Amino acid sequence: MYKRILIGVDGSPESMKALRDAVRLAKLLSATVDLLFVIPPRIYAQCAEQDVIVHQQNGSAQRISMLQMEENELFDTIKAVSAEEGHEVSVHTRVGDAVEGLIEFSQSHGSDLIVVGSSGKGMAGRLILGSVSTGVVHQSQVPVLVIKPD
Repeated sequence: MYKRILIGVDGSPESMKALRDAVRLAKLLSATVDLLFVIPPRIYAQCAEQDVIVHQQNGSAQRISMLQMEENELFDTIKAVSAEEGHEVSVHTRVGDAVEGLIEFSQSHGSDLIVVGSSGKGMAGRLILGSVSTGVVHQSQVPVLVIKPD
């Protein structure tokens, strides 16, 4: 059935549910999982230059960009879900439009299923089916599984 699943995440609760459900499905199907985090250029420009101080477990402090801090938190969550479910996930990051990024990645990596949350971090997307999930459904050449919130 599905051998290579692509999951789109943005850190929202909806995308984290999509992550968990897709990893469970992939485990059942013995499928490879790619996870793509696409950073909008506007957010990248704003957050890449803003530093925060992060305190390490050993007591030292380190300066990192806000963007790196958010990525680290997201990747820690992804690793935890992967470990809990007992299925490996390959994580990829891109800067650009989320719909274009997911479609391009799925084509270039041979994904045969794309999994996304029904809405993400955008405010307008919370009112109806999110713009990313809608765009992916309309543009994808492979099936798209849209995960709705609980």
